[in-house]
Amino acid sequence: MGQAKKHARQLDADFLTQPAGEIAAVLIRAQQAVFRRAWAHYLEAADDPEALHDLRVELRRLRVWLRLSRDVVRTRKSTRRRLKALARSSSPMRDHEVMLELLDRVAKDADCADVAARIRRLADERQPVVGDLAFDVKPGLKPRARKGTVPFGRWFASQVSMMTEHIERDLSAGRSGFHAARIQVKHLRYLIEPMDEPFAVVEPMLADLKTIQDWLGDLHDLVVFRAHLADYAGWLLTDALPAPLARPGKQARPLSQTFTGVRDDTIRLSAWQDAQFEVMWRDWEARRPASEKRLYTARNRLIGELEKAAPAAN
Repeated sequence: MGQAKKHARQLDADFLTQPAGEIAAVLIRAQQAVFRRAWAHYLEAADDPEALHDLRVELRRLRVWLRLSRDVVRTRKSTRRRLKALARSSSPMRDHEVMLELLDRVAKDADCADVAARIRRLADERQPVVGDLAFDVKPGLKPRARKGTVPFGRWFASQVSMMTEHIERDLSAGRSGFHAARIQVKHLRYLIEPMDEPFAVVEPMLADLKTIQDWLGDLHDLVVFRAHLADYAGWLLTDALPAPLARPGKQARPLSQTFTGVRDDTIRLSAWQDAQFEVMWRDWEARRPASEKRLYTARNRLIGELEKAAPAAN
C-alpha cells in the first residue's frame, strides 16, 4: 500500500486530464523501480521465503500494469518476456510452500494426521529446486506513451468498469468461475492501488478486494490440493513398495496391503478436501452478496469521483 502512495506522489495535480499513456508510463516506471528493489533484496536475502514472496508480489504488480496498459503504453518486448520467464521460474517454490501449509492443516485432522505427516516428509524430500533465478534489470522496460491516447481519467474509469463487470460475470458462474474471478479481483486491486491517496474510496475498496482475493484463493488452493492427490498417492506407493519388493517371492499379501493402504489414505485425503471445500464454499456464498454490494457501490463512487474530478474525461 505504501508503495502505491509513493507512485501517486509522482503524479501532477491534473493527472486525470493528461494523456493516459503518459500517466501510465509514469506509474510503470515507478513500479519497475519497486520491483528492482525487491529483486536486489531477494539476491541479498538468499533463501529467505519472504524475500521470494515479496519479489513475486512486486513482479505481479508490474506485469498487471503492463498487461492492462498495453493499449496506451509501449514497452520493450524483450524485457516483458524476461519478466514473464522470471515469474514462471519462481512459481514452483511458492506453490510448494502453499501445499506444505495445506498439509499442515490436514495434519490437524485425526483421521489424516499420519498420512499428512508422511506426505509432508516426502514433500520435503522432493522440494523443487528454484535454482539461480536469472534476471538482468537492464535493459529496462523503457515505457513510452502511445500517440493520441485518451485522458487518463477516462481510461482508468473504463478499466475499473470493465474489470468489475468481469468479476460480476465470473462470480455469477459459481464454482466454475470463482478462479477466474479471483484473478480479475487481484488485477483490479493492483490497478487501483496507486489511486489510494488521490481518492479516499480506494482504501476500503482495496480492503474488500483483498478479502475476496484471499477467500477465493483459499478455495482455489483446496482445488489444487485435490489435483495433487494423484501425485501424493504415487509418492506413498514409491515410498512403501521397496520394502516388500526387496523380499523374494510373490509377496502377494504385503503388496496388496500396500496398495490398499495407499488407497485408503487417498480416500481419507479426498474426504478431507471435499468437506473443507464445502464448508468454505457455503461460508463464501453467505458472505458474497454483501462483499459484492460493497465492491460495486465503491466502484460506482470511484467512477463518479473520477468524472467529477476530470469533467473533460466524460
